[in-house]
Amino acid sequence: MNWKVFITACISSAIVAFPANIIGCGPEANPYDYYTSFFHQNLPEANGYKPFYYTGYSFLYDANEPVSTTDMFANEWAAYCGASVKTNDAKMLVTKYALKDLNNLYNHLEKKQPLKIPDSVKQNSMTAYFTKSNDLEALGYILYAKRVEPYVVGGDGDWEELKRDSLKMAKLIKNGEQLYAAAKKDFFKAKYAYQILRLAHYSSRYKDVIDWYDNYESNIKTSNLLQPLCLSLKAGALFRTGKQQQAAYLFSKAFSASDVKRISNYLGFNWAVDWKANRQQYLNLCQDNNEKAAMLALFAMGSPNNELNNLQEIYKLNPANPQLEVLVVREINKLEEKYFTPALQKISGGNTFYYIWTDSYTDSIFTDAEKEVQQLAVFLHDAAKNKLVKNAGLLETAACYASYMIKDYTTANQYAAAAEKMNLTPKVKDQLYLTKLLITISQADKMDAAFEEALLPSLQWLEEKIKSEKPVTMEYWQIQQWRNIYRNLMSVVVAKRYHQQGNLAKEVLSIGAADFIMKTNEENYYIKEGVEFLRNKMMSADVEKLYALLDNRNPSKFEHYLFTHNSVTKKEVIDFAGTSYLREYNYAKAIDWFKRSAEKIQINKNPFADLLYDREGQLPSEKKFSSSKLAFAQEMLQLEKATMQPTTAAKSYYKMALGMYNTTYYGHTWELVQYYRSGSDGYHIPKDATDFQKEYYGAYKAQAYFEKAMQASTDKNFKARCLFMMAKCAQKQVHQPQYDEYQTNWDQYDVAYKNYWPLFKENKYFATFVNDYGATPFYKEAYNSCSYLRDFVKKK
Repeated sequence: MNWKVFITACISSAIVAFPANIIGCGPEANPYDYYTSFFHQNLPEANGYKPFYYTGYSFLYDANEPVSTTDMFANEWAAYCGASVKTNDAKMLVTKYALKDLNNLYNHLEKKQPLKIPDSVKQNSMTAYFTKSNDLEALGYILYAKRVEPYVVGGDGDWEELKRDSLKMAKLIKNGEQLYAAAKKDFFKAKYAYQILRLAHYSSRYKDVIDWYDNYESNIKTSNLLQPLCLSLKAGALFRTGKQQQAAYLFSKAFSASDVKRISNYLGFNWAVDWKANRQQYLNLCQDNNEKAAMLALFAMGSPNNELNNLQEIYKLNPANPQLEVLVVREINKLEEKYFTPALQKISGGNTFYYIWTDSYTDSIFTDAEKEVQQLAVFLHDAAKNKLVKNAGLLETAACYASYMIKDYTTANQYAAAAEKMNLTPKVKDQLYLTKLLITISQADKMDAAFEEALLPSLQWLEEKIKSEKPVTMEYWQIQQWRNIYRNLMSVVVAKRYHQQGNLAKEVLSIGAADFIMKTNEENYYIKEGVEFLRNKMMSADVEKLYALLDNRNPSKFEHYLFTHNSVTKKEVIDFAGTSYLREYNYAKAIDWFKRSAEKIQINKNPFADLLYDREGQLPSEKKFSSSKLAFAQEMLQLEKATMQPTTAAKSYYKMALGMYNTTYYGHTWELVQYYRSGSDGYHIPKDATDFQKEYYGAYKAQAYFEKAMQASTDKNFKARCLFMMAKCAQKQVHQPQYDEYQTNWDQYDVAYKNYWPLFKENKYFATFVNDYGATPFYKEAYNSCSYLRDFVKKK
């Protein structure tokens, strides 16, 4: 089975060991953007480790090998042939051209036979090299390798193992041994040895692989490219013959020695290791501290757990270990996920992109993680002082960022000052600048005009980083980390600071700026989070302030920047302002704003429909019906005036109550006051609900107006109708238990839910309705339509 297919099949296995969070139900999570991060993953200078960047959602960050084996061989051949041969030409000749054409070239050079090859082959610069040099040893090896290739590779995506002809492979091995012995250059001896080992491996001749590697080792070591490849073949043979520990050791050596086949060696190591065994058993096979450090790094490379102890041991064994900086970034990212993201979520305001389920278990992990962050910061700061450490500035900057995460700004500033004195790579310089910006925003007493003026150049700098960062596509995900960092800065950090100051206008504009940066030329906003915040978190007074800010003809440079980089525009604010007043039953103000709005959406349902049981969909009788928010507000205003007249008060109160009920979550025309309706809400008031949300889910105002109608009438049948509608409203106010109220205590949740049903069905108005109005015609109508009422009566 192809290993890439295997990885795809096993993808997301790391979720099983997710350290801190259980991601809630919803759309598929982006494995490259599911926690709040301000620490760029591409900071290490060590090459070839991108597959092992941190993500808790995938077995590997990138399932593609960091370098192409084919490209590396092409580079090697181009270097061998000399400057006249282009690398791409070498790649074409070695990998793409037909065996018959290369045979024809060989016969032409050796036997002076006519050269009958396509023009594309003839014009290749490597063909020209052979024609000029008559290097038959090199061309002869290429012919042999082409005959071997069909037996030592499998098709990408093949689940079934290829059937290989062992007899033909044995002949090729024997031929390879003869050619190895006859080869004049070590360059070709190493290559023939590699092909022999490949053939033996795929022939399941594992003992021969081990023996031949040992026999050919002196020649194999002459090639920096082939030596790790051959070593991994021996490791695979050891694994197949039950010598797992030795196999793990050799896979570890091959992994560290070369970028080539790094994922393959990583997988081999993982399969060879008994993860329940003591690591020391494997470390004992290492020949020196460098090998031990490299093996420990490999153990840590795929771990979702805290690996600080491993980092400290690697540093102790070999401070110059190139993998150390990769592991440092992994540790920072892991702590962003399990500590920093939940910590930010605990702060009110802004917009949370990442939903995190927390319970007593995850809370304890959060507490432990805070200690881990502090310990990591201290270690990184100390290790950065060692001149042997590669990219020491990265470690110091990471220490600074870790201190920022736990709000230890004094220490963070000290570490930042130390980092500034170091020789930083351009990437680390950018990361340090960003980290200092985060500290500055967090330490600011107030986000006033002077601070905003100082902040603006940093936002513009971030925009330039986004423009210069080429998006990377993984599967169907597009990764652009500076873009995500800008979004997180505005929606999570800056927006929360404005929230703390009670400045909702600039809070929503900060979220809107985050939306704006996520827009691409090829797409519209997926979700305008700023507009969602406007519609769900702001009351009419807040909207008025926002409009006044946007309508200011002399904005500051910072404000102008916000206005022109935003999903929240004056149009959206005007469109929503009328709805915000409609939610607050201020119909005169609503009418004024609706008349100014360009939004003229028609509602093809009657907002005053008198329904005994809730119906969201359009009724057959409403096929030609048309109304609007403006028309509804105008009608409600007229009804409000009519309630002042005794002769029309009862009917007017009742119709107003219908309009109010139909604009609740349960109502027939909820679209008049809301822009989206989930099918799983209702029967509870959300935590931290706005006044509108309390009415939208609780129907309190509608209940009060049905009661006013009842009190204003002398018609007993009409009073019965009003009382029943009051009962409908009251039923919505019985709190339905929610999962998050009980976290993972499902037994308590089940008990609470069982207790909820009797309360839900035992309506507080039913007794009066039955006793006082049981003889009315409406009572019979209600009895036939309402199962809860029937249950109540039968129980009595």
